[in-house]
Amino acid sequence: MKVVFYQKVNSLWRELLDPIRKEFPEVEFITDVNEAEANIPEADVIVGGKVPRAVLERAEKLSLIIVPFTGVNHLPFDLLQERGVRVANSHGNAFYVAERTVAMILAYYGRIIEYHNDLREGRWHGFWVGKGLEDTWDSVDGKTAAILGTGEIGKYIAQLLKAFRVETIGYKRTPVEAAPENFDRMMYSVDEAIEASDVVVVALPATDATRGLIGSEQLQHMQEKLLVNIGRGSIIDESALYEALRRGSVGGAALDCWYTYPKDNDMGFPSQYPIHEMNNLVMSPHVGGFTAQAAKKGIEQACENLRRFIADGSLLFEADIRAGY
Repeated sequence: MKVVFYQKVNSLWRELLDPIRKEFPEVEFITDVNEAEANIPEADVIVGGKVPRAVLERAEKLSLIIVPFTGVNHLPFDLLQERGVRVANSHGNAFYVAERTVAMILAYYGRIIEYHNDLREGRWHGFWVGKGLEDTWDSVDGKTAAILGTGEIGKYIAQLLKAFRVETIGYKRTPVEAAPENFDRMMYSVDEAIEASDVVVVALPATDATRGLIGSEQLQHMQEKLLVNIGRGSIIDESALYEALRRGSVGGAALDCWYTYPKDNDMGFPSQYPIHEMNNLVMSPHVGGFTAQAAKKGIEQACENLRRFIADGSLLFEADIRAGY
């Protein structure tokens, strides 16, 4: 078996790969990125975050791609299905995306950003300047959150929200026998889940089935509600979201995934519409799962996927390439 790394291998990769090398001395590991291209045709396993289609077309012996993070929608699923190639991914960022999600929810209801910016200019709110409850923040205590997506991230979001006494509704397309841990109940209609909640959290992958799942019809029922997106931008219709924020038909939004991203530098607005100008919005530059801890866990899980596959063909996490996630 030949394992080819189509990415740079840092010290953590080398540390975790060392015992795997010793356990399976018959396996050839190509970890020098400069040697990867020449070894692609003989690769049984490719490890890499974003492997171009042209590279995969040359990998005629390929059985498995190991992606050291969660999202796999960038891969050419048609080609992989045709050749019977499996895909393993990592969910090491799940807790940290959930942490970021809850932080944005608290920032929105707590008016953290607004109050911070006002105090920088010497402007006060609330009790100390004789203002009433109409000029203070709101607690999430007693609110209901619909979490669209009950995967690893959704489960952690539900767990963390429980600490704030938030009722949690899980949404899936297919019924389950019992609600997952930390979910109070399940719903199988997006519209019903939205209707029953104060907070709507999108924690779904980007697939054909989820593209545009939240559109103008759903947004018009979100007055006084907070819409949170930590899944993918494509799940919420961009134009409809802007109009809903502008008109106030949605109470507010907290977004960590977007529609446009900078290409050549670190400057650029996150939408073709001036969403960034809205006051009822908390923005984050798609960094929910981008922490040192998440990167470490992602590599650890990728190495465990590799060890298990070599040992007996099993995987810690396997993506469903027919479903697209």
